Amino acid sequence: MMTKSEVTRARIEEALDRILNKATTIVPYSQKLSVKAVEEEAGLGSGSIYYYEDIVEEIWALKKQSYSVSMIPEHSSDALSKLRLRLKKEIKLKRKYKSEVAELRERLSNMASQHNSFALTIEEYKQRVAELEYQLTNE
Repeated sequence: MMTKSEVTRARIEEALDRILNKATTIVPYSQKLSVKAVEEEAGLGSGSIYYYEDIVEEIWALKKQSYSVSMIPEHSSDALSKLRLRLKKEIKLKRKYKSEVAELRERLSNMASQHNSFALTIEEYKQRVAELEYQLTNE
């Protein structure tokens, strides 16, 4: 039976093979080879792969070898334009979400201010009720 470490090593090696063969299941096949890409393809958490130094060194060596060779095929100008369009859409979406977050933070701030005001008013009324009860008991 394989240990957990051996299973993880096998997952990493399989992910590396899938990336090199452009048969990925998680990361885009056009993504450049990197430690992070292998980690994601293997389904591991961030930094997990660094426990396997020999594999990290292998990835770096492969990356250096293929650095001079383009990772994007020449017939992929269509794919590249699709990626650029997707990037523009994602940037637009990111801006939209950022503005929504800013608006929600402002609303939260206003609600917190209102809450504090209500809490202060409640305390004032509690004090007034206590004063009136004291007056009633002393009459």
